[in-house]
Amino acid sequence: MKIVNKNKYLAIIIAVVIIISSINVFTGKAKAAKGKMPIIKYQAHVQGIGWTTPSTDGKIAGTTGLKKRMEALSISIDTKGVMNARGTQISGGIKYCAHVQSIGWMAWKTINSNAPLLNANNYVGTTGISKRIEAVQIELTGELAQEYDILYSVHVQGIGWTSWSKNGKIAGTTQMQKRLEAIRIKLVPKNNEISASLTYKVHAQSIGWMTEKKVRVGEVSDSTITGTVKKGKRLEAIRMSLSCTGVEGHIKYSTHVQTKGWTDYVSDWTVSGTEGQSKRIEAIKINLDGEISAYYDIYYRVHVQKHGWLDWAKNGQEAGTTNGSLRMEAIQVVLVKKGGKAPGSTQKPYIKEKPRTWKDYPGELYIKINKEENCVTVYKGKKAIKAFICSTGAATPLGTHYLGKKWRWQELMGKVYGQYCSQIDGDVLFHSVPYNSIDIYDLSVYMYNQLGTQASHGCVRLTTKDAKWIYDNCPSGTRVVVYESPDPGPLGKPSAETLSYDHTWDPTDPAIQ
Repeated sequence: MKIVNKNKYLAIIIAVVIIISSINVFTGKAKAAKGKMPIIKYQAHVQGIGWTTPSTDGKIAGTTGLKKRMEALSISIDTKGVMNARGTQISGGIKYCAHVQSIGWMAWKTINSNAPLLNANNYVGTTGISKRIEAVQIELTGELAQEYDILYSVHVQGIGWTSWSKNGKIAGTTQMQKRLEAIRIKLVPKNNEISASLTYKVHAQSIGWMTEKKVRVGEVSDSTITGTVKKGKRLEAIRMSLSCTGVEGHIKYSTHVQTKGWTDYVSDWTVSGTEGQSKRIEAIKINLDGEISAYYDIYYRVHVQKHGWLDWAKNGQEAGTTNGSLRMEAIQVVLVKKGGKAPGSTQKPYIKEKPRTWKDYPGELYIKINKEENCVTVYKGKKAIKAFICSTGAATPLGTHYLGKKWRWQELMGKVYGQYCSQIDGDVLFHSVPYNSIDIYDLSVYMYNQLGTQASHGCVRLTTKDAKWIYDNCPSGTRVVVYESPDPGPLGKPSAETLSYDHTWDPTDPAIQ
């Protein structure tokens, strides 16, 4: 009896082992089979060319750089040997539609898997009537839609390659009359673990490269802000990088730089902006590039001179200001899952300033600094009312600025001191000729005798009397224009007395007179 029971138990154990082994083998086969990816195939009908050679899995169909419209598109999906989770042939197919010139959105085409390209007119768009495709939508169906994302990017007339769209989202334009010229399509398994993180750092005036900021998806806090606030310091350069898992991707960015305008896009930790040229960044555009753009949006906002924090820009929009010579002072960037909520208001991320002229403000005081002639002219509306001799420097920034903070005495570069200081841009000030100490009888005679020549580190040196006039009469916000011209200005260039080296006070100083 005991032997029978033992045999019975042994038989049960063997049966269980066989079942488990069968399950493992079956599952293993299913996983192995499922490891094979479906193949996406597509071809484009192009102006003057006709149907192109079929493309697969992210390769280009169509043309770029030839200004030829894409007129029709055919897509199929090959699932031979691709299994579902149950270990049977995966089901489903593909459907797609196109927005066509003067027609609008055409009917969806639904194609079963393994159908040949161009079978029974299974394309969208038109042939033979010279009409451009302007946008497309593409989706998977059935089990394919449960297992895979379909990604697609189009090359648009005058725009170039768009970010990747996903699972039925529109790619292209519908109200701009722009032709599609090429397309790329690929599949990504839904079980891919897709994530991204961002690193960026800025180069700030008189600080240099600041500490890197590392940001994960959805992270928005003061710790992700870099630059300075309320210190009057311009951002001069930025570099950024993106780390992705599950899909490929990059970050690209362009800056609007003083006297240069918009720079070319760069990516992957390349510097955008300038170093050692004392030029401010005024605005920025940031975008995600590659497959990651189908899964995340990038938001960014900037802190700008005079305006403070502007609202959030998104996916390549302009953030900051142009046309007004205003410096960017700080920036904050965040990644958000595609279609997720913006981190804040998106109403006003960018301002195109209106250039200010005497016609707009007929009674306003403003100041012009002729860097070439080392002459300052003060205007009231259209009329020039005062002229001062000065000393500028190679680093005195050209363009339009607005007076900021003021200091009665201020320590300057080189352990010297200036009287009646008015901030032009960051560390660049109007101030008196330097003193060796905070003492009106300790003037640097050598520097005083340099008035009328380019001799400063970037500040604008004046006689004490002239520095005091600006300090007293030109409030914060007064416009200052720095330019270069051989013509000193409508009032000419005043002269300054040459001092002997034992004359250690400024003869124009009202405190002495």
